[in-house]
Amino acid sequence: MLPRERLPFPPSPVALGDFPSPVEQHPALAAALGLERLVVKRDDLCGSPFGGNKLRALEWLLPAAGPAILTMGGYGSTWCAALASAAARRGQRVHAALFPQPWSPSVSGLLSTTLAEGRVVLAPSRRGMPLALARAWLAARQSGAVTWMPAGGATPRAILGSVSAGLEFARQVEGDAARLQAIVVPLGSGGTAAGLLVGAWVAGWEIEICAVRVTDPWFANRRRVLRLAMRTLRLLRGYGLDVRPGVARLRVLGEFLGAGYGCPTEAGRRAAALAATSGIALDLTYGAKAFASLVSLGTSFRRLCFWHTFDGRLLSLPSAEHPALREARAHAESLWPQQKSI
Repeated sequence: MLPRERLPFPPSPVALGDFPSPVEQHPALAAALGLERLVVKRDDLCGSPFGGNKLRALEWLLPAAGPAILTMGGYGSTWCAALASAAARRGQRVHAALFPQPWSPSVSGLLSTTLAEGRVVLAPSRRGMPLALARAWLAARQSGAVTWMPAGGATPRAILGSVSAGLEFARQVEGDAARLQAIVVPLGSGGTAAGLLVGAWVAGWEIEICAVRVTDPWFANRRRVLRLAMRTLRLLRGYGLDVRPGVARLRVLGEFLGAGYGCPTEAGRRAAALAATSGIALDLTYGAKAFASLVSLGTSFRRLCFWHTFDGRLLSLPSAEHPALREARAHAESLWPQQKSI
């Protein structure tokens, strides 16, 4: 284990969140799930006006970005909302091209945040994304030099935030007699899973990163996560840290996705209801699907950590009246009419 007093690379250029985030013991949830032990890493409580684990990536990305930032995501993208909010406080403007997903209160709240803090171009369908991106880029050019940030901010520089998170967590549970066997995390753009894997390699920690797919398999898959991890290792070598893949392993679970990105599952709804009994608010797009995997993982692991990434305060955000909200809901409900009652 690395000494407590030093990080293997410089700290992030700016501070956006309050770290370390808490680690909670949940014996009642562990018993309900048939586990010996369950801890929850509360990255949803990172502070700032807008919490969530995306702050870790943004601490690295925003200082290197120009006045205009171009990105993409779903209508209810946590990444786009966090990016728009944090960038606005630094005097940077985010231009986001967004694709449809099933409508829900959390999608409405997240899109409200993105609209309030940035500029949005809505695609009426996935096929409309190239045009939406082109329109967003043209608008961004009017604000100055444009910095592109991919969906979820999954770049090696951003992933340093999750590497640091992995080291932070390893220090928090260091010396614990009931050693954890696996960390469960949602798998979207792959940055968090890749960073936690690299962090475990740096720390020399034998643990399994269980990444639960929440979006399309062509995008969220083992190959992508490992490629991001290897690119991050190359970046760390620039800081003089020659890290090689270690004993920590990666497992990707694809059976909890359901009908697709943003589509709730019954297992996810049950998981969210169970977590709520212990004061943990899960969104149905990411966290609930990952939490739903804990029962099946209990056959392989007895001591688990659930990495909570989503800021539950967003679930109660009032949706400001905005024409784009009505337009987005109309697009979503035309594509997923069964979701109109949600």
